[in-house]
Amino acid sequence: MNWLRALLVVPFLCLGVVTLAFADEKPDPVPRKWTFGQLGAALRDDLTFEQANVKDKDGKQIVFPGDKLLEWNGKKLSTLDDFCRALYASKPGEDVTLKIARPTKADPKKFDELTVNARLGDPKKNFADLYHGKDKRKRSYDWNKHSEAAFARNGLRNRIEDRLEEYKLEGAWDNLIAAHERELDLWDCYESLSSMEMLMRDPASSQAFINESTDAIAASMSDESAGLWQLYLPLAKMLDVQPNLKPQGSNWPQAEAGMPSTEADVWRLKKALAALDSRPSMRQQPGDAAWGDLTKRVQNIEIAWQGDPKYADLVALIKAARDQELSGVDVLARVDRALEVLLAESRNSSWPQPHLKTPGVAAELRTPFGLVAIGESGPNQWDCEKTKYALIIDLGGDDTYEGWVAAPSGPGNPVSVIIDLGGNDHYRSTHKFGLASGACGTGILYDIAGDDTYECAEWGIGCAFCGVGLLIDKAGNDRYIGGDMTIGCAAYGVGAVIDLAGNDVYESHVYSVGVGLPKGVGLVLDKRGDDRYRCTGKYQSGYGTEGEWQGWGIGCGFGFRSLAGGGIGTVVDCAGNDIYDAGEFGLGCGYFLGVGMVHDIAGNDIYRASRYGLAAAAHCAVGLFMDDRGNDDYQNIGPASMGGVWDIVVGAMFDLDGNDSYRSGGLGLGACAQNGVGIFWDAIGNDSYRAYDKSTIGHGAGTSYGGGRLAKNFGFFWDTGGQDDYTRGDRKNAESKLTGEYGIFTDE
Repeated sequence: MNWLRALLVVPFLCLGVVTLAFADEKPDPVPRKWTFGQLGAALRDDLTFEQANVKDKDGKQIVFPGDKLLEWNGKKLSTLDDFCRALYASKPGEDVTLKIARPTKADPKKFDELTVNARLGDPKKNFADLYHGKDKRKRSYDWNKHSEAAFARNGLRNRIEDRLEEYKLEGAWDNLIAAHERELDLWDCYESLSSMEMLMRDPASSQAFINESTDAIAASMSDESAGLWQLYLPLAKMLDVQPNLKPQGSNWPQAEAGMPSTEADVWRLKKALAALDSRPSMRQQPGDAAWGDLTKRVQNIEIAWQGDPKYADLVALIKAARDQELSGVDVLARVDRALEVLLAESRNSSWPQPHLKTPGVAAELRTPFGLVAIGESGPNQWDCEKTKYALIIDLGGDDTYEGWVAAPSGPGNPVSVIIDLGGNDHYRSTHKFGLASGACGTGILYDIAGDDTYECAEWGIGCAFCGVGLLIDKAGNDRYIGGDMTIGCAAYGVGAVIDLAGNDVYESHVYSVGVGLPKGVGLVLDKRGDDRYRCTGKYQSGYGTEGEWQGWGIGCGFGFRSLAGGGIGTVVDCAGNDIYDAGEFGLGCGYFLGVGMVHDIAGNDIYRASRYGLAAAAHCAVGLFMDDRGNDDYQNIGPASMGGVWDIVVGAMFDLDGNDSYRSGGLGLGACAQNGVGIFWDAIGNDSYRAYDKSTIGHGAGTSYGGGRLAKNFGFFWDTGGQDDYTRGDRKNAESKLTGEYGIFTDE
């Protein structure tokens, strides 16, 4: 997993991070879009180069870490603000003269002054892969224009505005939003989501957004005839797709009058399978060269980063996916009616007997999508490796499924559905995209009852890439066991696990349990039961922290930095006393244009996170967390947690009721650094805050990482009810104060 460490560092070196804005002093107009060049550097407050990739017109590096910047085109620089104003007045590709002080080899405390000519970079050239296909982007739904969140006047918005007015920080807030806007303009790409843009431009919309999006998800699946239709509506909006507000079942095609009943049954079944075909507008036939090439690339996907030999393959895959202009969410609009038709066919007694008697198979039928089989009610062994099934309907019993289980296996098999009506079943696959997965297709697994086990090592269990992967389990105490990129994970499509009842276990390693990769929505919806979520324990800390592990899961929106913006990863748990364990980057975490969300509605829950956990984010992204009710325990001894964020981001954590306990390391509980907004709000209850570090409980830290960007930070902390206990002596009940630049602490 060395590429994971690389992705945290290499893009920064390439970007050279030097960005954004200001307004309290207005000596010159400062752009709100990215109109200037890139220097390729990171500077400390004293203008010493911390990281440097500054080059001349011939591509030769001319500045090194440890050098100190003195002048820009003959103008002396004293502060980061001076530097930013000089940079923002430049143009991409421009040559600028820099005077620097370089430590001598003989005595590092002595300096030689040098004059060098640097050529500023052009983002459109430096990140050409990122902008490829942007002209194909289509948005039929825009959160900035159509959503309630964009216009809601609620408690959070009013509180932010009141504090800004009280401390006369309206101008500083505008400076920060201007910085966010320039960063959004820099990374504007095919995958950029309007919801992420709204949240970055208007952090006060975060409370309304998580309510609007996840409440709709929680309300779905309550009515069997419309549950998936109700789920389709919020997921379509998450992918900037205006949902069709008329259920597809209302105008479902009817068989021709006078058609014999057996022939009509076959006609309806084929129509239902065709409705689940996720290939774009059916314009790509199974043998189509472009679609076949994309399918092959998806099946061989390896996440890599610049410098890795497999990075070129990932770039080619992303470009091919963009060219197909996919919107797998459209399939969800038809799943309700399609499953209804397929379930009705399970009662059909007129299907032909198998040509070759197969144990447990009562009937079968060949279709253009593959074989359809009806299983007997006893315990059956389904070999989905040897036979590529379009549909299996198993009438009951403790069954075992192996191979390509509810998973398309190639261009000629774009739809694969399993409906199991009862029994304690075991579903397992060793294939990539092998279980309830859609790799350039649609895979749906619908289990009605029983204590079931689902196992897939990689890219499986409600997982998709250029398609739809859906697993619905209606009842039972179930186990979901996945490795990497599993359990509700998707790119360029929708991957979801929906569990309606039972005490369930979700066990995985990285990029799992509600993860949205580029242009994807990854979802886990659990309606009832005491559940255990885990995404950690395989790959050691990317920061070398002993005893910590990487996670990137449990409500994580993740993008491929400088290649493709992240999607939306969501976990919604409606009831039960639950336990969550997340490695680094998890539990409502966003990374590079991604949005990560966790919403737990009821129960006394335990949350254990690592660095960048619980409403955390890094590098132009958003992390959101909400717990409605219960006496909860939150633990994260690492930095950046509980509304603690880093580098031009938004993180917001809300606990609405209960006597809660919080244990936080540095940069937590409403804290931020490097031009971010960190929000923490505990509404009601007698709460305990175990946080000793000064960078916690309403804190604004440094801003040198991005060259200062002519903006500060905002770390908001609110506790608005109960008698609370603080380990820090400078935090007390019934107190409000402004700290640092800019931390805002309020206890009411």
